[in-house]
Amino acid sequence: MRNALQAFKLSYQVILKDKISLLLAMIPILIGLSLYIFAGKAFFTGTTEYGQQLIQSYIDNDSAGKAVGYLLSALVAVLLYFIVNWTFVLVVSILASPFNDLLSSRIERHALGQKPQDIGEAVSNSLKKLLGTVFNEIKKVCFILGLSMLAFLIGLIPFLAPVSFLVGALVIAAEFLDFSWSRLDLPLKECRASLKQNWFGYSLGGAFFLVLIAIPVLGILVPSWGTSFFTILWVKNNEHRYQVTQ
Repeated sequence: MRNALQAFKLSYQVILKDKISLLLAMIPILIGLSLYIFAGKAFFTGTTEYGQQLIQSYIDNDSAGKAVGYLLSALVAVLLYFIVNWTFVLVVSILASPFNDLLSSRIERHALGQKPQDIGEAVSNSLKKLLGTVFNEIKKVCFILGLSMLAFLIGLIPFLAPVSFLVGALVIAAEFLDFSWSRLDLPLKECRASLKQNWFGYSLGGAFFLVLIAIPVLGILVPSWGTSFFTILWVKNNEHRYQVTQ
């Protein structure tokens, strides 16, 4: 837990203090703002109206039916709002994955006290694996959507709601930790072991960003800030790995 709390503070400080990291962090934010301005509002409004119309078509027109309809419409609006925001963040994550990969690599070096890689060299290396990075991000998103659906289904059972939230938080954590996992070429078995060993800190961070996703506009901060936070937290939880390789 201590590492997670320290990572929260360091995750935005390291971005603000390093001009290149700030630039890399701003690109996903600008992508998110552009999508939100040109597509986000219209998509959310259309989706919500469709959901409400669908509910009304199955509800009787008497007083009791209208009351149930209003209640269900409100619940659907909240649910669709979260789903749209969640989808929005995932789309931004895919588009910004090459920049987040560069950001994660640079922040990792800062966390280890190493000199950051020359930006030209870093961009060159990133371009060489661009297709692989984007393809890997798409695979992650498909996996995350599957787990998110599982978390949603679990959440339909009231007493399992905390389990649903925990699964969602760990899903968020795994998405950003994968940048570090990929650099170290960790097998799936070790990735799972890491999540299990440090589940509390990762779920704490994941819960924070899960809540942030639901806040209008602020959700665009998640791709960059989440990348920074989980990169620093990964380094703090796995210092022994880097001591061996240094």
